[in-house]
Amino acid sequence: MGRHGARLRWVVALVSATVAVLATIDHARQREREHAASPDAVTVTVEAMLPAADQVADLTAAYGWRNGSAITGDPDNQSVLLRLNWTGPSQPGTYQVILLDNRLTPARVLPPVGGRDTDGSVGANWADSYEKLAERYDWLAGLVTRPESSDSLRTPDNLGAVGTSATAGGSLVALFRMGPGAAPLTDPSDLLVAFCHVDFSGTPRWAKPVPVPAPS
Repeated sequence: MGRHGARLRWVVALVSATVAVLATIDHARQREREHAASPDAVTVTVEAMLPAADQVADLTAAYGWRNGSAITGDPDNQSVLLRLNWTGPSQPGTYQVILLDNRLTPARVLPPVGGRDTDGSVGANWADSYEKLAERYDWLAGLVTRPESSDSLRTPDNLGAVGTSATAGGSLVALFRMGPGAAPLTDPSDLLVAFCHVDFSGTPRWAKPVPVPAPS
């Protein structure tokens, strides 16, 4: 009985140690998954340009936008051209890029025209679910302001995002308009990019603020 009891205690201790190790490994893997799914795991760089109306076509084409020469500027609606690059783990779903005029409170969403990523041209879009981000982030309070919208069956006039696949690393060129009647923008650093992860179900997972640097 003494040997049997000692052996039993040894087996129990071995099993307990194994369970503890497996639990530690599982916890570490869970933390890795949570980190990979967080905005901290993605590094985003951005550059914004303010082309004159007669420069928009040439500039979009120069930055690799196929048929970019067909995209014209509007003398009465100032254009903003963004170039973004990101690195980090791939995510299920898409990244949605929202551009904000940070001179206003709450920051105002700039209507997008469209964009181009590594796979081709991408259009502007909007979903009501994006407005849930305003409940989580004070700096996105303007995502629920729609006084200028006139047609609920299309992208609201004063809201919009440009989407791209949430790949492990990528780039995006996107064109936005300041909107009719907006105060002229002279300093790109007055803009703020909301870089948002939206899963395959259309649910926003997180939003990352990316300040736009001033021209060097």
